Amino acid sequence: MLAMKTLAVRLAAFACFALLCAVCAYWLITLSSTHPAAIATELPEPPHSGLDTARLMNSEPAAPATEEVHVAGILSLGPGKGAAAIIVVGDNPARTLAVGQFLDHDTRVAEVRGNSVVFERGGARSEVFLARPASASGYLR
Repeated sequence: MLAMKTLAVRLAAFACFALLCAVCAYWLITLSSTHPAAIATELPEPPHSGLDTARLMNSEPAAPATEEVHVAGILSLGPGKGAAAIIVVGDNPARTLAVGQFLDHDTRVAEVRGNSVVFERGGARSEVFLARPASASGYLR
């Protein structure tokens, strides 16, 4: 009879230990897994641009700094066809724009002169001059 009680106590202790292990495993799996809904709420919001803020406040955004726009070259498109400019904005690759084409959504090329380009934005004009060559031997006509 004593052996039966000892066996019953050991079985009860083993059952309690197994139950404890099962509960710990359940909570470990539940807490370590991420649900798709939880991931979507943890994504950071994209940074707002100054243009979005200006539209929200119903005002004109500030014009981009002229230091960011460089005129790398000027092309003649032929007699009576006008001219085009090779424009570099920031670290972006160079683009060729003819008179009337847009640099961005509200800045367009108004004139292409012999050594400068005139941009028009909201009725205001600004002139950016052709970058000078690094050496005198680098000048091409």
